[in-house]
Amino acid sequence: MKITSSTEYATRLIVNLGRTFGAAAVSTEKLSESENVPADYVNQLLLRLKRAGLVQSHRGSGGGYSLSRSPEKITLGEVLRAVEGTIFEDVCGKYNDGRKDCHHQGHCGISPVWQKLAALIEQYFDSITLAHLMEEKAGSCGKVEAMLGRIPQ
Repeated sequence: MKITSSTEYATRLIVNLGRTFGAAAVSTEKLSESENVPADYVNQLLLRLKRAGLVQSHRGSGGGYSLSRSPEKITLGEVLRAVEGTIFEDVCGKYNDGRKDCHHQGHCGISPVWQKLAALIEQYFDSITLAHLMEEKAGSCGKVEAMLGRIPQ
């Protein structure tokens, strides 16, 4: 799993929209300015989020974007899938297309490890809502600490 700039920017954009949930739509220009992300990139990311049903667009003089559901009903996992397609790459699945050959298919001891790790990562991201992210303070990992226990420094 790799956290790309697209994932980071899309997450920041959708959290920004979460903070205005129930109010007027936010323009792409305002989102671009407030998150310091180029406007063209903002448009691309919002289109992916819209296709996934996470945001909706509004036309007209007060147009822009807003969340399609409340922040409590949108998970970080949904955002990651909307932007990247998957959360955790299916390591073994990339050998199923016939072009590459894994000599261990069917007899692999590591495959269950990748599958369990993928399930844990997806479960974790699916447990975090936009509301959780909006509660976090800068520099805090409250949700992480609550799930994993206090991490020694």
